[in-house]
Amino acid sequence: MEDWTLSMVLILVVCGFLAGLIDSVVGGGGLIAIPALLSVGIPLPLLLGSSKLAGSMCSLTSTASFVRSGKINFKLVRTLIPLSVIGAMAGTLTVRQVPSEFLKPLVIVMLIVITIYTLFKKSWGDISTFSAKNGGLRLAGSMAALIIGFYDGFFGPGTGSFLICFSDDGV
Repeated sequence: MEDWTLSMVLILVVCGFLAGLIDSVVGGGGLIAIPALLSVGIPLPLLLGSSKLAGSMCSLTSTASFVRSGKINFKLVRTLIPLSVIGAMAGTLTVRQVPSEFLKPLVIVMLIVITIYTLFKKSWGDISTFSAKNGGLRLAGSMAALIIGFYDGFFGPGTGSFLICFSDDGV
């Protein structure tokens, strides 16, 4: 890691504030935080772990807001949370096995792809058409929980956009 200057720290503070603000409003704060942290030379494993902690705190506050609003189907959550945790653990174990020289370019490509996806998906969450009454939809939702959990454990930024995408499509 490089020697940090006051300007680097100030830039990280501003980027951290913007990332937190954006994450709390529309999600995707990691799309700002990860490039900022990469630019100052933070090792990738430390960077991904730090990003995951920040994302977890944002998810916790968002969940609290949804609980207060009464918009959580707790029966469904009891089924999907264990699957997403299993997926996240698998993603975390997988990312630990990927060599850093391969992971760094992969992270940059993933950031670009997720940023483009985020910018062009304008109708997120406008209409929720989810219904867990159909067995096929339950299976699709279960698979989505595993896959999104894996992605979140492996990388993370943009995970919320996938969740909203699935609610738009009725999964």
